[in-house]
Amino acid sequence: MTSPATDAARVWLQRLSLASGIAFTATAEYNLARSLGANPAIAVMLPLAIDAYVVAALRWFRAFDITLSLALMGAAQVAAHLLDASVMKVNIPMVVVVSLLVPVALWRTHALARSEAEVTTRTPVIQPAQVVTEVSAVPDPLPHAWDGYVATADASKVTTSLPASTPRQVVTEVVTVTPADLRKKAVKLNREVVAETGRPVTTDHLRTQLGLSRRQAAALWRDVVKGQRS
Repeated sequence: MTSPATDAARVWLQRLSLASGIAFTATAEYNLARSLGANPAIAVMLPLAIDAYVVAALRWFRAFDITLSLALMGAAQVAAHLLDASVMKVNIPMVVVVSLLVPVALWRTHALARSEAEVTTRTPVIQPAQVVTEVSAVPDPLPHAWDGYVATADASKVTTSLPASTPRQVVTEVVTVTPADLRKKAVKLNREVVAETGRPVTTDHLRTQLGLSRRQAAALWRDVVKGQRS
């Protein structure tokens, strides 16, 4: 794992190399444009176009563009130094080559920027294919026994069901409990709870002991406990 100091050294070395290289080449490229007859304001555009392409190629690090950008920069350097050393004079091939440097740099810089934007766009989410398999039908399980009392829609009747001794058979015995019988059971249960705890019976106790719903237990509790208090 690289240390923060090593990372900082890499960053500063990259910046130093880039700044010094651009400063040196930009001067020669500017002098080249001036030697071909460009005025100072326009001559600045030649090093800007080439060096911007070099920075873009190094930033997005495409092998083809790095090679091409450095080739353009090298061609401008060679031509500038040949003219500066009076080894070569301005001629038609040199003018043609230098004139093509800026259009090529412009084209490839925008191509690099566009390619990077396309890479960073969000890729579509591919939904996995749904596989449907056939499942054989499962037979109905054996009948289950109902626990305790089951309250019916009519609050005046409560039914209880008992499981049969043999499998796959259910014997149901219907017991009719009137409201008066329920009240007697509740009163008796309340007396037992008061004798044991000193407090009246609760609705939850009535519901579990008599197999009632919450609404039925609450109504019976108001009738038995509050009725005795009043």
